[in-house]
Amino acid sequence: MAQYHLNTPLTGEEIAALRLDDIVYLSGDLYVMMYPAHFTRIMDMKRRGEAPPMDLQGAAIYHTGTVFRRLEGGGYDFRGIGATTSSKFNEYTPAFIQAAGIRAIIGKGGMDQPSLEAMRKWGCVYLAVAGGCSALYTEKVETIVQEYWPQKSWADNMLRLRVRDYGPLFVSMDAHGGSLYSVDPLQESKRREAVYARLGLPIP
Repeated sequence: MAQYHLNTPLTGEEIAALRLDDIVYLSGDLYVMMYPAHFTRIMDMKRRGEAPPMDLQGAAIYHTGTVFRRLEGGGYDFRGIGATTSSKFNEYTPAFIQAAGIRAIIGKGGMDQPSLEAMRKWGCVYLAVAGGCSALYTEKVETIVQEYWPQKSWADNMLRLRVRDYGPLFVSMDAHGGSLYSVDPLQESKRREAVYARLGLPIP
């Protein structure tokens, strides 16, 4: 297990160095992508030969919801952030990794095998957040840099966040085909038994 402090945009070399269980802290910009429409809108623009309003080459995208309010005269009062379940975006992810050139996906719960294969092929990692630690992560957000395609409901918007030492983030799917979500069930059961035995607890 190693620890890395990286800045966005990320390079292929940086991503290739990461392995399962490594810990990452990110500084720079993260892109909030909370809904399928965020993915499909960008992909539709690319198919038409149009440039999206954000540069996602080497970027880190974040499956997350945010809480903030717009201030009169401009600016934002940022209040909270918390990851959403990444599997909701499985069907969009393989093509998006290739087309957009992203290098990292942040979220919770992991993603499917086609997404893992796309990460291996195109050089991308999945970084899991620690559950129940939204307060810790919120204080690492410096500001909202930009809203894309603003809606009346702030929760519907794609955002660019500026962060510093955002983490800890855990490499749970790497660019070498490794995934903590692909553990052999038998091996997992044996590990669980060992943990219960070490704690002196009966195995359920």
